[in-house]
Amino acid sequence: MKRKRVFLSFVTILSAAIIACTQNNKGNTAQQAAQDTIDSTETCVTPSATKYPNQDKPMALMMRQMADNAAKMKEKVLANEKITASDFPFIRFHLVEPTDPDVLQPQFFENARLLQVAHKNLINAPLINQKEMFTAYINQCISCHEIYCSGPLKRIRKFKLDFKE
Repeated sequence: MKRKRVFLSFVTILSAAIIACTQNNKGNTAQQAAQDTIDSTETCVTPSATKYPNQDKPMALMMRQMADNAAKMKEKVLANEKITASDFPFIRFHLVEPTDPDVLQPQFFENARLLQVAHKNLINAPLINQKEMFTAYINQCISCHEIYCSGPLKRIRKFKLDFKE
């Protein structure tokens, strides 16, 4: 029941954001407006022209934002710059509609909790431990995606600090 209320709240907020974005930026599609909302930007922007098979599901949109954030976090870690919660808030992807509803199992929610812990550890880590905590964060993403939705694993593994092509 609680998940249903959370989902309905998200849908309401998302709908309001879509309406606001489409009014501010005529020509944006509903999917683009939803992406803009997830980006948490003040204005509506047009996302890249990349085609995604699951573009209509909120969880897929949030996962793409998480991947973009991971790429930016990796750049900061390699530049020895501090990662902050204000720049990279935890995205609560596990509370929205997934592409495959069968993933909503206890282990999925446990993995989401562990990712949130890894994110918190990364944000709170002193600069000297940031590489280690970033690695743990990415490894948690990999761990979950090995069980659920293996498609993005190749992309996720590229976020590893020791990745070599």
